[in-house]
Amino acid sequence: MSNTCVFCGAPAVVPIVFPDTFTAYQLLQAGDQACSRCAEMFKEAKFRRNCWVMQGTEWRKIDDVLGFLTAMPEPPFVLYLTLQKRKHGWIIAVQNPVLCKDKFVLVVDEDKILFERNRFNDLHAFSKALLNHGIPKGVLLCGMPTPSSLRKFGLTWQEAKKLEQLKGNMFWMVCVKFGKTKS
Repeated sequence: MSNTCVFCGAPAVVPIVFPDTFTAYQLLQAGDQACSRCAEMFKEAKFRRNCWVMQGTEWRKIDDVLGFLTAMPEPPFVLYLTLQKRKHGWIIAVQNPVLCKDKFVLVVDEDKILFERNRFNDLHAFSKALLNHGIPKGVLLCGMPTPSSLRKFGLTWQEAKKLEQLKGNMFWMVCVKFGKTKS
């Protein structure tokens, strides 16, 4: 078998035994070994159940995802975001390290989303403004709001049209789902 990590491709030193419940084989490279970092990540549920950043060997949980994306550390680092808290998307994250803060592959669960700084700044500002107005996340994600939602939340026609255009946009979904709602 290969002497490279089945997860990230680095030189491998640890044999890996997959439990019968493992279902993410499509994310792996051929082999039966892992580097020590990925072997630890495979064993520990915290890497599946949390949003995190890893720079070198330093692992840090992320509680404020949009705040982190606004003020990221200098690359290189590995970044993983999760909404479902049970996927093996971290494997995709270690295969796509962040090398540039302005444009990179953002991994959310098992989805890869092109992160572009300018686009993020625009969508984050728009979502933050609407969430601060008390508009529910469901309304922001459903596309064109109903006439009653337009009246109830005081949305402008321009805002409603923009919401319609953003329906199904994964980057918009990240800005809304990780956004903070008005208390």
